[in-house]
Amino acid sequence: MPRTAVLLVLLGLLVATPGFLADQLRVNWTGNFAPCNGHAELLRRDSMDLGVRFSNSNPAVARGFKRAMNFWAKVVEMSWHEDRTSACALELVDGNPAILQNAVIARAQFVEWQNFEGWIGFDPRAPLTKTEMYLTAVHEIGHLLGLRHNPSAYSVMYYIDLEGPEVLDSSDLTALAAHHKLRADLAQPPIPVVRSGSLKIN
Repeated sequence: MPRTAVLLVLLGLLVATPGFLADQLRVNWTGNFAPCNGHAELLRRDSMDLGVRFSNSNPAVARGFKRAMNFWAKVVEMSWHEDRTSACALELVDGNPAILQNAVIARAQFVEWQNFEGWIGFDPRAPLTKTEMYLTAVHEIGHLLGLRHNPSAYSVMYYIDLEGPEVLDSSDLTALAAHHKLRADLAQPPIPVVRSGSLKIN
């Protein structure tokens, strides 16, 4: 077989291999937002102290986000405080159409992808209830903590929010424990989050 043909076959096999260079080639969305120079704190496997900057223009979204931070502080070994400086670890920003596409209302960056800055973009005009804002914030913060989507429709990390109970299940907690230290007094799963209506999240 000619050398060119061999190289094409090998390239085809590599590209067809599931996960081939998937994470190495993935780049986070970006925007003209102030940097959070302390975002490396989100990579710590022991206790974290997270400074959070609220730059979203909707105060109701910020309130839901604060409630969600309090929820996660009961799950993983972390504390958090509001930080309006560039020393913050994560930032809630106004999502724009370039970031939020296909009716998505919120989007977090992934810690293992390139250009990670600790940002969560949230549509400040999304017609959500207080509970929906809270659930969306819990979901997106989960991504910043290293969680991906869960195939279980009962999990808060499911790719859409369905009406019914919202929980962290055993697979969520196992994945979370691979990134961070869980609270010693954490209850056995499933851990309830709250109930909600239906909305699309990413």
